[in-house]
Amino acid sequence: MRIFTFLTLLALSMAFTPLLAQQNRQGPPMISGTVVDKKTQEPMIGANILLRNQQDSLISNTTTGANGSFSIAYPRLPVFKLEITYVGFEKVIKEFRRGMPLELGEISIGEDSQLLGEVTIEGENVVGEMRGDTAVFNANAFKTRENAMAEDLIGKLPGVTIENGKVQAQGEDVQKILVDGREFFGSDPSIALKNLPADAIESVEVLDQKSDQSRLTGLDDGNYAKTINIITKGNMRNSYFGRVYGGYGADDRYSVGGNINFFNGARRISIIGMANNVNQQNFSSDDMLGVSGGVGGGRRRGSQGGGNFGVSQNNGIVTTNSLGLNYSDKWGEKINFTGSYFFNATENAILDNTNRQTVISEDNSQVYQESQISNINNNNHRANARIEYDINDKNALIIRPSINFQDNRSFTNLEGLNLDQNLDSLSDTRNQTGIETSGYTISNNLTYRYKFDKRGRTISTDLSTSWNERDQLTDLISANKDYVRNSFDTLVQQSSALSDGFNYNANITYTEPISEKSVATASYQIGNNKSAADQKTFQLANEQGIMVLDTALSNEFDNKFLTQKTGLGYRYNNEGLNINMNVDYQYAQLNNVSVFPTEGVFNKDFKNILPTVTMNYKNEGGTRFRFRYRTRTNEPSVNQLQNVIDNTNPLNLSVGNPSLGQSYNNSIFANISKFDMETNKTFFMFLLGSFTNNYIGTNTFVAPQDTLINNEVLLSRGGQITTPVNLNGQMSTRLFVNYGTSIPKWKTKVNLNPGVSYSRTPGIINGQTNINESIDISQGITFASNISKDVDFNLTTRGSYSIVNSSLQTALENNYYTQTSNLKFYYSPNDGKTFISNNVSHVLYSGLAEGFDQSIWLWNIEAGYRFLKNNKGELKVYVFDLLKQNNSVSRTISDVSVSDVYSNVMTRYAMVSFTYIIGKFKKSDLPADDRGGRPGGYPGRRPGGARSW
Repeated sequence: MRIFTFLTLLALSMAFTPLLAQQNRQGPPMISGTVVDKKTQEPMIGANILLRNQQDSLISNTTTGANGSFSIAYPRLPVFKLEITYVGFEKVIKEFRRGMPLELGEISIGEDSQLLGEVTIEGENVVGEMRGDTAVFNANAFKTRENAMAEDLIGKLPGVTIENGKVQAQGEDVQKILVDGREFFGSDPSIALKNLPADAIESVEVLDQKSDQSRLTGLDDGNYAKTINIITKGNMRNSYFGRVYGGYGADDRYSVGGNINFFNGARRISIIGMANNVNQQNFSSDDMLGVSGGVGGGRRRGSQGGGNFGVSQNNGIVTTNSLGLNYSDKWGEKINFTGSYFFNATENAILDNTNRQTVISEDNSQVYQESQISNINNNNHRANARIEYDINDKNALIIRPSINFQDNRSFTNLEGLNLDQNLDSLSDTRNQTGIETSGYTISNNLTYRYKFDKRGRTISTDLSTSWNERDQLTDLISANKDYVRNSFDTLVQQSSALSDGFNYNANITYTEPISEKSVATASYQIGNNKSAADQKTFQLANEQGIMVLDTALSNEFDNKFLTQKTGLGYRYNNEGLNINMNVDYQYAQLNNVSVFPTEGVFNKDFKNILPTVTMNYKNEGGTRFRFRYRTRTNEPSVNQLQNVIDNTNPLNLSVGNPSLGQSYNNSIFANISKFDMETNKTFFMFLLGSFTNNYIGTNTFVAPQDTLINNEVLLSRGGQITTPVNLNGQMSTRLFVNYGTSIPKWKTKVNLNPGVSYSRTPGIINGQTNINESIDISQGITFASNISKDVDFNLTTRGSYSIVNSSLQTALENNYYTQTSNLKFYYSPNDGKTFISNNVSHVLYSGLAEGFDQSIWLWNIEAGYRFLKNNKGELKVYVFDLLKQNNSVSRTISDVSVSDVYSNVMTRYAMVSFTYIIGKFKKSDLPADDRGGRPGGYPGRRPGGARSW
């Protein structure tokens, strides 16, 4: 019923939104004008138009269209600024007062003389500039191969790295990639990178995007998300473009897919799809893992840390079928709409071999070895939307609904063996597990802001709701042997687990200006997280096949976590300096009701003071400093609270803890960065620190002899059971530095990136506290060419030495070293017609468990021929893993153990493929390269070859 109500309300809101837009189509008065190049008098396509208040906070923004014109709503403030920016050109700032004309006519902007003088490098484009806190890069300044994709271009930007599909900018994970300021298939960064052509990109912005509530109020609340905004070329904004491809190779390997984009001004439709059995994916891991259940002995409740050093991105052999649709439009002058739907179906065959060493006491340890073969089928549907409604100059609204349905089926064969420290066998298990899981999550977020007549006085609210349900059926057949007692037993079991939840969170914030540069805030927030879980487990009782309920493995409970928070804050905003300080008082109530097999009630209250401080500073020399101190609490999950034993692997049991409390986390972030436009040098350094009290760790019990758990479940000697428990003293820190410069003679950029990290993880093992500490020291260097679209290379290497210590066994040796290197080389001897490309990776492991140290070479090579008009057709031969050495090894360090895991990956195959580039543009919109660097793209070659970066 709740789902039906939610969908009905959502449908009604979607239906009435266009009507509201029609009712308000008269709207506020508009400021309009045309921006032209002062020298050539040609229209400047894609110039940024920004409206700012007297404190320089952004009110609204737009870009100029195909004829250089723009139109933007009058903000109805007594005084405000209109700012026009374009890379390589002078910034134009006009101050407006009430009563001034709104028709600005033609506005001419000239080239920035500061960019034409001191540094001259012949034949190079302007690399970029800083616009406030946003780094803007000129796409034309970075040479990419013919028919390259967005990830090829963005990976060349200073301070940006792409590794195993993960994007980092200025040392931080990129959480969003926007296209012309709009979401593209939700918040999944990988889709835009893999489906937009590089030659459609005019510029790339790297910024810290503020929260919706902060952007609506114009006040910085200290919440940021590292974001990349891709600005498309003017000639692409009224066109259609894309590509289709298909390939077939040895062992029936295939890969087909494509994408098509229809851009018509504000209205944009994109369709993507793919089908392959070569481990290619264009979606995030959330689609793979959303509601799937874990199987096998290596998985434990609670958190773990570690790193994957594998050359290949995807473990297992994956078959993928996916389809996506993205729609974006502007309805009238007040409503911006973006929505997407994505479906994917995957089949994955995984082989994992695990070696885990567990510290039991000062003079005792144990080894667990496991081999696991899994076949996993996953189907996922997800849809989301974003509706921005600028009702009038006082009221604004943002709505973000989303829905996700998932179905997952897995079958696993597992063999596990416990050995003592002398490597004598203690116990083993062989089992088969079949799991069927289905579930959904429906959520909605609404942000509303009201501005009073007094400048700076606002009231805003943010409301989020979420419903979820998860239904899981598990069949288990297990054969277990105890070597000490020389006994053997079998287990046939069926279980069903149903969980559902509903949560809401609402906050209201009031801001009151106390001076021209400072604002006081008051806020109240309430949140309630309700969940219910019901698990029933049945075991085979006799040879007649009768299944009986096992109460030791069954549980039913309801959980409610109510949180209320009130706070006061102060915000100071001056040119170059922004400071936010906030103190909240939080009162939380945990109510846990056990219904089966025993009835009981567990209540607990939590009272916390939560301070937050953020500071942003920039000087005239371009150096920027950011600091953030934040406190927060984290509540335990449903899985961690449910007091029911998971015996999927009889050698590695786990059980929840209904008396768990919330954890309290202190985190700091400090960042200093410098972009030198004259010398083309970049520098940034950041420090991250996290300190957690009441950390949700694990209490591990390793059975010294056969032990009954809860007087019903047998744990054989050497077997272990883990329980989540609150502990103090968990911490992690990381220091990362990046220094980039260029070698003009070689047309190559160099990046040095040393780093060091430290983690401290507490745990309990057989009643004793153990502290696992890990120190990681690393150094990397990258050489990236920027020669031409016909010659391109990238050489990178990074070494990392990890020191691992255990407080219970100080003599235990778990230090290890990894070295990862990669060389990419592309060459086309005849202007892109024929080409050859090599991608060689090497990974060295040293110090892992016996049999896991390896030296792996992965060599991928392709050669091809481009034909048809404008090289739109491409035929190539591709060989993956030419040396047949591809491999994947990972190490995980937890509170009481160190695990090494080997996983199967895709190995050698050869494929012949054909790609066709789709594209049609307006005749009046020449490609950027044909405009001589004039409006419609970034300014190309400067007189005398000067550049800013």
